Amino acid sequence: MFFRRLIFTLLATGLAWAKPDKLASLGQEYQELRKQPGHFSGGGEWNAAVDKWGGRKHEVMVELGELLKGQSTEVLLATMGEPDRRSPGERWIYYWRGGHDYLFFDCRGGKIVNVDWWMAGE
Repeated sequence: MFFRRLIFTLLATGLAWAKPDKLASLGQEYQELRKQPGHFSGGGEWNAAVDKWGGRKHEVMVELGELLKGQSTEVLLATMGEPDRRSPGERWIYYWRGGHDYLFFDCRGGKIVNVDWWMAGE
């Protein structure tokens, strides 16, 4: 269902160049990694896949940020799901390691206009 919805959204918005198979695959992987508890989120023990710099969740989010630049917010929602937080001015925030480090998308008029990271910088 998820994959079908994402492909439909990509095709409906004319985004064939967005590599829908890769985008859908990474989106699905992100959704699964997002559910895993780690040291910084979910109250779990250290989990290298979700907590480590260069761990799988970090890598997936970096790739998604690159692929989603310039896309519509519909594609963003279909790929990554609801953001963990929305800030004034249409900033959509997706946690990597809780509120500690996260990927954010600045959205205007239904489009992603900027993608960047907030890092605690320890």
